[in-house]
Amino acid sequence: MNIFNNAIEAHAQWKLTLKKHIDEGILQDIKEVGNCHVCELGRWIYGEGSRFNRLPSFEEMCVTHERFHRFAAEVVYYSNAGDKAKASSLLKQEGNFCQSSAQLVKALMECGKELADSVVKGTKSTGKVRDILKCKANNNVFSIEGTASVCDAIKMMVDHNIGCLAVYNNGNVAGIFTERGYLQNLVRRAVTTLEIPVSGMMDADTIYVDPEDSVEQCMVLMTSTHTRHLPVMQHGKLTGMISIGDVIKRVVSDDDYKVSQLEDYVHSHYGAEMSNV
Repeated sequence: MNIFNNAIEAHAQWKLTLKKHIDEGILQDIKEVGNCHVCELGRWIYGEGSRFNRLPSFEEMCVTHERFHRFAAEVVYYSNAGDKAKASSLLKQEGNFCQSSAQLVKALMECGKELADSVVKGTKSTGKVRDILKCKANNNVFSIEGTASVCDAIKMMVDHNIGCLAVYNNGNVAGIFTERGYLQNLVRRAVTTLEIPVSGMMDADTIYVDPEDSVEQCMVLMTSTHTRHLPVMQHGKLTGMISIGDVIKRVVSDDDYKVSQLEDYVHSHYGAEMSNV
């Protein structure tokens, strides 16, 4: 696996642990949280990972990593002070914490693509997001305004037998609303009404992928962030939505193709010999 995919996993796990501790009211060392050198990803970046500083996106990745820790420290500051409402507001999808985390993940993905290009130039790709979109029978992306109610969103998903909606605010994509994300917010925020706006119940860890991102990177994002859907953005426009089912189908089809190619190779080179065994 590409080493930068491992880095994405490390960041996601650190972030999930921090958010869990904040939800549970556990006091954090603000200096440690704000130090970009001491987390697992930071130790790797400034240690073994420094050998990849030749990559064009490496410096930007370091900058976004440092910026993320500054915002993480801000969240911890309010959490430690007992202002859970302020801390929670900073953790929302549109907040600096989530936005900087998404930027860091994208920078790590860019580093991963650059590393792959430098190592395996000329080799066949294992599959891109664009390949998944081409194979989808239905590329319709169902969406809803952020001001609509959760009740409306759930009804739309039931009517169309889907598990995810793109959420728009003022004509721009603000995030996604999913079954799992809704249930998580339901528990954490003790919401008792379905009339709350969708924008208040969106997934807080929405990460967008590009048509040129690899299937492997999508699998890493889905497993590390525990999500089943990834919106696809190209030139600032939402062009599709892929699910964990789409990714698995692509991986299986690639494996089937490789097995078929191997069988053809064995048959063409050793068929006569095998028939005599």
